Amino acid sequence: TDTFTVTSQDGTATGTVTVTITGTNDNPVAVADATAVKEDTNTLADPNPVSGNVLGNDTDVDSTDTHTVSAVNGLAGNVGTDVAGTYGTLHLNSDGSYTYTLDNSKASVQALAEGVTVTDVFSYTNADNHGGSSSSSLTVTITGTNDAPDIHLVGSGTPDTASATLTETNAGLTATGTLTVTDADVADTVNSSITTVAASGTTAGLGLTNAQLLAMLTVSPTSGLAANPTDTHNLTWNFNSGTQAFDYLGAGQALTLSYTVQSTDNHSTSDIQTVAVTINGANDAPVIDLNGASVGNSTSLSYTAGSAATVIAPAAAITDVDSPDFGGGSLTVAFTANGTSADQLSIQNQGTGTGQIGLSGSNVTYGGVVIGTFAGGTNGSNLVITFNASTTQAAAAALADHILYSNATSASIAKTVTYTLVDGDGTANGGTDTSTASATINVTGSDTTPPSVSISHQLLPSHQQSTFTVHATDPSGIQSVQILDSVNGGPPTVIYTFTAAELQAAVNGNYIHTFTDGQTPFTLINNDTHQLSARVVDNATNVGTALDPVTFNTNGGNQSNTKFSAPAGTAGEPINLALTDPSDGQTVTVTVKGVPSGWALDGATQNADGSWTVQSNAVHGLTVTTPADFAGAVVLDVSMTWTNADGTTGSLSIADNVEVYAPGSPIFAWSGDDVLTGSSGHDLFVFSQPIGNDTVHSFDAAADQVDLVGYSGVQSFADVQAHMADDANGNAVITFGDGQSITLEGVHSSALGAGNFAFDQTPVVNNAGTMIIGDGALLPLSGTVNNSGLISLNSTGSETLLQGIQHGVTLQGGGQVVLSDSALNIVSGTGPDVTLTNVDNTISGAGQLGDGMLGLDNRGIIIASGSNALVIDTGGSVVANSGTLEATGSGGLIVAGGVANSGMLWANGGNIAIHGAVTGEGDATIGNLSKLEFGAASSTDVTFAQNAAGTLELDDSFDFSGRIGGITNDDKLDLNDILFGSATKALYQANADGSGGTLTVTDGTHGATLHLLGSYDANGFNVADDGQGHTVVTYNPAEFTLTGVGNATSEFAV
Repeated sequence: TDTFTVTSQDGTATGTVTVTITGTNDNPVAVADATAVKEDTNTLADPNPVSGNVLGNDTDVDSTDTHTVSAVNGLAGNVGTDVAGTYGTLHLNSDGSYTYTLDNSKASVQALAEGVTVTDVFSYTNADNHGGSSSSSLTVTITGTNDAPDIHLVGSGTPDTASATLTETNAGLTATGTLTVTDADVADTVNSSITTVAASGTTAGLGLTNAQLLAMLTVSPTSGLAANPTDTHNLTWNFNSGTQAFDYLGAGQALTLSYTVQSTDNHSTSDIQTVAVTINGANDAPVIDLNGASVGNSTSLSYTAGSAATVIAPAAAITDVDSPDFGGGSLTVAFTANGTSADQLSIQNQGTGTGQIGLSGSNVTYGGVVIGTFAGGTNGSNLVITFNASTTQAAAAALADHILYSNATSASIAKTVTYTLVDGDGTANGGTDTSTASATINVTGSDTTPPSVSISHQLLPSHQQSTFTVHATDPSGIQSVQILDSVNGGPPTVIYTFTAAELQAAVNGNYIHTFTDGQTPFTLINNDTHQLSARVVDNATNVGTALDPVTFNTNGGNQSNTKFSAPAGTAGEPINLALTDPSDGQTVTVTVKGVPSGWALDGATQNADGSWTVQSNAVHGLTVTTPADFAGAVVLDVSMTWTNADGTTGSLSIADNVEVYAPGSPIFAWSGDDVLTGSSGHDLFVFSQPIGNDTVHSFDAAADQVDLVGYSGVQSFADVQAHMADDANGNAVITFGDGQSITLEGVHSSALGAGNFAFDQTPVVNNAGTMIIGDGALLPLSGTVNNSGLISLNSTGSETLLQGIQHGVTLQGGGQVVLSDSALNIVSGTGPDVTLTNVDNTISGAGQLGDGMLGLDNRGIIIASGSNALVIDTGGSVVANSGTLEATGSGGLIVAGGVANSGMLWANGGNIAIHGAVTGEGDATIGNLSKLEFGAASSTDVTFAQNAAGTLELDDSFDFSGRIGGITNDDKLDLNDILFGSATKALYQANADGSGGTLTVTDGTHGATLHLLGSYDANGFNVADDGQGHTVVTYNPAEFTLTGVGNATSEFAV
């Protein structure tokens, strides 16, 4: 209440006025509160959690009111409970007391860099006891502190590693790995370095300073790494020992280098990680130096034959970087060039004094201590010393110093002796225990020993060749080799002297030369007996001679030793081997080599080496049986030995060319003496003029036929009868004269009729499989060959012949004829009138097509694909080509004559050279860095393929009338009949319609006019010397035009 006294105006009267005041509630006033906390800090000065009372600074005019906190962050339910903020948790009670706890586990807290502040703000409501209220806030300021970087290993992805294990390899070593460096303070940057290194394990012999070791390990990056908490594998370490190989470590030893990697942030806090590199030792090769302090480790010795034993390497030195001794090792001294059984190696016996090498039995001593045992050294054998653990490096070196050489009889020659030193420490972990050094011993001697000589021959059926091998060796070397021939017991005469090239080409002392029928000693075919021999002169002029153990006759008939046999028959059936009995009634031992798998020799036993042996007194009846699916020809190496009536031993070598035809196929006789064998079915025997003296076994008069091809005077059975009679054995013999005959063994002429003969019938051969002509073999064919399979000529060094006989061979069926990559594959005929017509086969490889004795009509594909050339030589005839003649191999395609071309000539990676004229409406293409050469006047159009970089070479450019297209700046025209000189030039005149033009090339005296197709820059043609004095034309057009130069001109060389 409020009381007032009232007085009357006149002052006479007074009274009291009482005013009663009734109060209303006033709202309290909430005042904002603040507190602070630090990351990762809980000290008296900076506690965590932090506490206080939010009501303490609030006011209320109603001083008697009481106050409580009624809501936190607007919710009454939050009072007295933990309320999560951004960085921590607030617990605010109703009486206003609070506790705030900073959550240091939060990434957002840890990410605070030093001094960086953030706030957590909470609202609260102050309520009085009369229902009044007011709201304010509590702000918590959080201040960041520095977090140290953390260097560690992470196993995810490509795992980090803090270690490496290496094995020393006589070279520098390297290793690499990664570590992970993180820093919770995302704003920080981290620098890394190698601070220390400690070496443990085998350190004796290390010889490196701490600084040198420290420099071998580096880290990257060394500075500026933003090591965010989520980074991995971000610090790379590299170990590189440079030139240091740690060779001092022996097998079983190890060195560990422990490096301290330290990462420091920009607030100078850091963390460390150890990286350990372990290097395991491996045995290092010893070093043997026969030349001492001089350059190199080899030495030389001059020695006179017959003089005293002499030390080979008196200045020899031996060291081993990782082993003090050679226990378990050895020293071997051996001749590696020109050693002979007259060479002697020994050990000098100095005695038992200090530093001396001594001998006691087989023991070797050094200073009187046994260091090992020795063996060998005599008569050219290796001298081997086996070491024990007492063999120090000094002992081994002393031993190497005292190895002696002697030879009482050597010729003048240089010998090489090699010292091989094994240290005995093995090769584990890639170690090496061996080293070598050599010494040259220059021997001066008097050579009186003749060379060692032998001679042998091999008979080859194709083209009737004989290859003679003279095996000759001598320490002084071979000066000359000759072959001599004694005919019918006469005096030997020289028939061949080996050329210098043949002497140089000899391998392992084998000097080889091949004679062909028609050359000495085979010029006369008259049953002469030849005894060949060899005469060899060594470099000391000593002479050695030898006789060929086999004498043989030339084309001798039934009782002579025939050089070649060429039996033929049917696959899967017995084929007579065409052998003759060399001595009536005597048992002959026959050995056959080179018999393919699956073949069987009648009555013979197969030997361990794959050869077959049979003994027979009727070798003329021996047969061989092939698998039923074989077709082709194989040369069998047949040797026969027997005892003659006078007690001497006879022998004979035969190259037996077995020709095998598929069942149902004709059986062909080749152009020499032949022996054919019939099968159990119907057989057609084809004899094409010319033949030799041929024999047919197993001829069935009831089913078989003889086809006579090219015999103009024998065209009917009556003609046959006029030429046929029985021999003394009752065999029908058809004689044509000129050394040509057919004997049907076991068949009387009276048993034959007109049905047994055909005349000029075209035989048909079907080949859907594989027909193989082996190395050195021959196979005759004629007629139509339906080849849908493969015909393979497999020469590997001997002439291999597919022979077309009258009137030729027509290839069809879409198959392949594959010639191996050899110049000695030959597809030829019996005369130039025989023609090979290739309808649709693909013929590929290297060798000869024609060999001057075969015409060629190619409608299919012929590809020269070998590194040796494919040569087409048709003699005087022109090759007809309506198909493709292509060269892809480096050997190229050579055509000896002309080509009538209505097809394609394609130089496609291989060169084509045609020596004759090329005519016709066909085309020619040059591509793939190739050259096409026309050797005579030609008219075929030629196109350079895109990016060909090719060459068209014209030997007669004056008369070339074909058109040339596609020339670009990488192509050339090589004109062999235009001389290059100062007057040589090329002028181009374009046609009016722009389709091409005329290129005239002249040397001032002669000129050639070439017709070009396409558009060309008249100024782009240039001439140059082809290196042979002839003119080569290139095309180099201007590539661009200058602008902005007024009236100036410019020339560009492209």
